Amino acid sequence: MVWYLATGAALLAAYVFTTLAGAPAVVGIVLGQVALMVSLTAVAIGARRYRPATRWPWLLILGMLLAIVGGFFPSGVLAGTASPPSVADVFYLLSYAVGVWTQATIVRSRTPAWSLPGLLDAGIITVSAALLSWIYVIDPILSDTDAGLPTRLIAAAYPLGDLLLAAFCARHLLDGGPKGVAAYSLAGYVMLTVIPDTLNTLDALAGETRWTFLVSVLWMAGGLLLGLCGTHPSMRDVDAPSAVAAPDLGPARLTMLALTSLLAPAALLVQYLRGAPLYVPLICASCGLLFFLVIGRLAGLVAIQRRMAVTDALTGLWSRRYLDGALSGLAERRNRRAAVLLLDIDHFKRVNDTYGHDGGDRVLREVAQRLSQAVRRGDVSARYGGEEFVVLLPDTAPDDARVIADRILTAVRSEPITVGGDVTITVTVSIGVACLPADVSVPGELTLLADQMLYRAKESGRNRVVTTSDTAVVTAAA
Repeated sequence: MVWYLATGAALLAAYVFTTLAGAPAVVGIVLGQVALMVSLTAVAIGARRYRPATRWPWLLILGMLLAIVGGFFPSGVLAGTASPPSVADVFYLLSYAVGVWTQATIVRSRTPAWSLPGLLDAGIITVSAALLSWIYVIDPILSDTDAGLPTRLIAAAYPLGDLLLAAFCARHLLDGGPKGVAAYSLAGYVMLTVIPDTLNTLDALAGETRWTFLVSVLWMAGGLLLGLCGTHPSMRDVDAPSAVAAPDLGPARLTMLALTSLLAPAALLVQYLRGAPLYVPLICASCGLLFFLVIGRLAGLVAIQRRMAVTDALTGLWSRRYLDGALSGLAERRNRRAAVLLLDIDHFKRVNDTYGHDGGDRVLREVAQRLSQAVRRGDVSARYGGEEFVVLLPDTAPDDARVIADRILTAVRSEPITVGGDVTITVTVSIGVACLPADVSVPGELTLLADQMLYRAKESGRNRVVTTSDTAVVTAAA
């Protein structure tokens, strides 16, 4: 990585020096080609050295670099001129298509479920960017009747390619998962493609060359930044599935989305102050779309917060608060037949003392998972507190409640649980059962009676189920 950075810096410095010194244009072209070949070689070596699990993104990146190499010489197409399209445009536009394909492949691999919050965030940015691109770049290109239609279409394809690249790159960066050097290098390449492309088009539209030198430097730096991906081990993780289910809407992200949403009315104000076309229908449509995207994002955030408020963070089961609400709902039903199972992990303090809290947490998570698999769809499984769990069985007779309790008892002790490294232990639970209306007449008394039955199960030796109909302690079958 150090050698690559040194080589890239030397090539950039040589380009700047020779250009400012008035060297022939062919010198700059040769240096640019060398920089692209260095980048291509770095990606190829990195893919062979670090062996990413999926090679498709890197094969596509190599293809994109080859397309850029093929189209490196001036295309002869400048927006607003009558120059005909050139063969180089085929290579350049092919590089855009491959670049978009690469970004889409990475996004699809990182978030197979296409996380809705990430899509909404990227959508907000893309709508605003598309609006600005149309007003200041694409529409002026297409409106320039001095150029032929093929020339205008080819010239407009460049900012459209930039927009697609930026949209998928934003989706990648906003998926909420951790990013490495390779991911940020890839994003940097996209940025150093979009910015100089835009400056170059604005120069062409104005018939000026204010940014020509800076554009060339940025393009060259972007190609070198792409090659940086291959010099770092994090290239293995660029398309690895994201460990974060949904991105958090923190202050930084919220500020970015708020400012992005204001770009549409800001563009209208700028156009008004310039005395330029206002694009009122387009800006109104963009504002409406941004409004719905923002509302959708906030609605999703509220839904997540509501679920978090009634979900136990460690086990993923419902919380005691949710259970209390479900019990209260029983009082409003005509058919109030139900049962409550109260479970307690046997000798859990000994587990914590012996294997630490990490071992205890592993046990809690595994017991919760086995509990969820043993109950029926529609039953409410909740963490009651500490090592205690509750299952609410709606519309369940006492005999059926006993059957489910026995099934949970067997499921928990069926297989040892890993508490750290190669260490496994067998865990058992004690279960108390209370039924409505067989045992109590008020739903609020179900947990109280189930707790008493649980206490009897503990007193009688643990690893068993106790109900009010038991005339003696029933030991679970071994």
